[in-house]
Amino acid sequence: MPAAVVLALLTAGCGAAVRVPLKPFYVPADLAPEQGEVRLNVPYRTDETADPAKHRLDLYLPRRPGWPLLIFVHGGSLEKGDSARSLGGNDIYRNIGRFWAARGVGVALVNYRLQPDVTWPSQVEDAAAATGWLLQRAGELGCDGRVFLSGHSAGAWIASRVVLDRAVRDRHGIGPGDIDGMISISGSGFDLTDEQTWEMFGRERIWQRRFSVHANDTEWKKRASVLPLVEAGAPPFLLLYSSEEWPALARQNRLFCEALREVGARCEIEAIEGLGHRRTLLALSRDNGTMTDRIREALGAAGTAVGAGALTREAAPDAAH
Repeated sequence: MPAAVVLALLTAGCGAAVRVPLKPFYVPADLAPEQGEVRLNVPYRTDETADPAKHRLDLYLPRRPGWPLLIFVHGGSLEKGDSARSLGGNDIYRNIGRFWAARGVGVALVNYRLQPDVTWPSQVEDAAAATGWLLQRAGELGCDGRVFLSGHSAGAWIASRVVLDRAVRDRHGIGPGDIDGMISISGSGFDLTDEQTWEMFGRERIWQRRFSVHANDTEWKKRASVLPLVEAGAPPFLLLYSSEEWPALARQNRLFCEALREVGARCEIEAIEGLGHRRTLLALSRDNGTMTDRIREALGAAGTAVGAGALTREAAPDAAH
């Protein structure tokens, strides 16, 4: 494999392909048959209007039952991306599934329809439909009832809306206590009405293209913002991003966390050193790193230790983290 490959347009806000070194950031993960089972391209919608290519998800299931489920939504500017995306011979997203399943965490990698075929509300509905489908089958799959949503970049924005939008949850049978936590990786666009963010970032026309639902949509900033959905009773949020992100992205994460804390929801936020917007994605399947350490803590806060082997139940002295 070459020392660098094109890691292109996987993330919200990327305007062009850029060369990003994969080594040493990409570490291939292995899931031995005795550790877990892989089910690829599982349909979560089979109705007449279902998209045969996009209404599908990949499952990585630990062999030993009694594990938390991590539902992961890919990024890609809302316009591209797929769980099967391979770059330089490396399957970036499926590596995440293998990594966590080998450590006792079930993973579902969710695909959804892309723009311009649909607008963002349909993309959120897709992720919610997948979440509802998984919740109905969580027990038979081996999940112990604890379900977390996560996503990278645009996927973090989609997943956050699924967690917080009560109307969307109701349409897909997602109860108020069904989601145990949200893990956002390099997410943004949480408050599109914040003028200081636009002063830092600009590029308003690009975001308007993604978030306008019709040609004369003057309310797109307000309608697409996640902050108005924040309310008391929201599950815990973990907001992780790189210290090398755009200042506007860092501000969006701070605004989001402040809004959650103001209503009494638990929010942890951290800018992680030594990565970058795209490398945060690679770090999700890289052991002994701050990114995976923080995710382990979030998944283990309910009393389960997530380690290098199978899931083991034990007391959680750091449950407040």
